[in-house]
Amino acid sequence: MARPKQGSRQREERGVSLVLVALALVAMLAAASLAIDLGILYVGRSEAQRAADAAALAGASAFVDSGCTSMNGGCIAGGSQETLAREQAETVGSQDSVMGQVAKIEDGDVTFNYPTPMEPQISVTVQRSTARGNAIPMLFSRLFGVALGSVSATATAEAFDPSGSNVPVSFGCVAPFLVPNCDPVHTSPPVNSSCAGGTAGYFINQSTGEPENPGVYPSGVVGEPWQLHSYAAPSQWYLVAYNDSLGSQISGLSGNGNGQSASLLRQYISECAPSQLACGDTITTDNGNVVGPTDQGVDARINASADGPNNGQDTIDTSVGPPFRVTGGANNPNPSLVGQTYFGPSPSEVLVPVYGGQTLNAGGDTATIVGFMQIFIQYATHSGTSDLINVVVLKVMGCASGSGGNGSDNSTSSLTDAGGAPVPIRLIRTQ
Repeated sequence: MARPKQGSRQREERGVSLVLVALALVAMLAAASLAIDLGILYVGRSEAQRAADAAALAGASAFVDSGCTSMNGGCIAGGSQETLAREQAETVGSQDSVMGQVAKIEDGDVTFNYPTPMEPQISVTVQRSTARGNAIPMLFSRLFGVALGSVSATATAEAFDPSGSNVPVSFGCVAPFLVPNCDPVHTSPPVNSSCAGGTAGYFINQSTGEPENPGVYPSGVVGEPWQLHSYAAPSQWYLVAYNDSLGSQISGLSGNGNGQSASLLRQYISECAPSQLACGDTITTDNGNVVGPTDQGVDARINASADGPNNGQDTIDTSVGPPFRVTGGANNPNPSLVGQTYFGPSPSEVLVPVYGGQTLNAGGDTATIVGFMQIFIQYATHSGTSDLINVVVLKVMGCASGSGGNGSDNSTSSLTDAGGAPVPIRLIRTQ
């Protein structure tokens, strides 16, 4: 039997090698295309999640802007707050992009849930899909018959009103004005006997932590005008002695020999004070009034060029709402809002702590925080040696008995809102 020639066998083996190399190249190309296109989808999914998160948080903030968390009965399914929340979510979401395309959010992508009337939730879905007609083109997978890819992300956010609950909450960006739990308008029983003169009611029920008169002014406190006085009870406010940057208690203003400078006071009013405050915290009043720095700080906070109304600050219309419409003043830091009417937020919206209402010494006395109040500062004026601050009450949040913080500025167990709003806004779930 004749043997095959050696050269013929080598030629056959070389042919097999070429086939194996070709198959390996195809496999490598498929793996590379899969990796690249999966990377594209991963980036698209991350961008979709970012847009959904931002949209959900914006929608949840609309619950606060609408005032429904301050109403009798709270936020209800189908209420007007849903229209505002949906519009706000769609507007904010469209400011993000997903793989180069604007994150388009349709009405059906926004849904609502109400575990309790004081805990409204909004869910927002952002997607690029074949069904939506905006699927993501693939680069290499089309060689294998996959031309388009889909991504989708959902975020859920809520506005949580802790009034009357035992959930500890701390707040940042709190203005250094300690205001009394003395409602000068709703004076029918119960009367707050701690307030001077015995003619004021309660903003906050100190037993339950619930707002005493929820609802819209004049029957409720939302939209109620209030003139705060620095030396006249029962609407007398005090200055809060905040800690300095090193955590040491500052007790006193310049001119009184105790150390806190007028420039710091002005800064804390016009910007944000350096400490978190929580329900149940014990705070110290600061010495004196310091009329100049107080007014200067207020004017800077609201962008007013001088004391009094009509000096470039925003104005608020409480005749319709809530939500109340704000008109941007000439000095509004956002040029696009100057002269425009919108739903806020406004630089004039400020968060302040509330105490029981008893008369305090103007320096070194202590008081316990029983709640927080969001106010719209209209303007500040002088009356002799007293500062008058004209405000509109936007929101009242009370502390239930036993819901306090740890008495310090370092609470780690409380729900924290750093933006100066009386109702914390938070993401509670992402999918």
